[in-house]
Amino acid sequence: MRRARSNRRSATVRRASPRLPRYRGAPVIAGRPVRCGTPKLPRDFPARIERLWRLADCTSEEFAEAMGVEPKRVLGWRQGAEPHAGAYHALIALASQIPGGLLILLGEDFLAALREG
Repeated sequence: MRRARSNRRSATVRRASPRLPRYRGAPVIAGRPVRCGTPKLPRDFPARIERLWRLADCTSEEFAEAMGVEPKRVLGWRQGAEPHAGAYHALIALASQIPGGLLILLGEDFLAALREG
């Protein structure tokens, strides 16, 4: 009896992206709840992703895996695409684990606004 060959490619292992801590439904960044809305990404967002990736000192595949996304997604962000909400949260969670990462990703203006309340 002949075995049937499977045409399925080996599936990559996908992990759930890390979740931001929450307070009353709002994500918490730098110890403060942040109201969710439709964010406007800064014009230099692709450069910020690039700097964060360089600071993380890892391959693009490792960087993507740490967030639970495909490497092509990170490449898209570096070329100007906007991450969807879950990926953006994973990106913020990863940036918070890298010294200086939140400052690079979010910018001084955003973090100053969080400090003010």
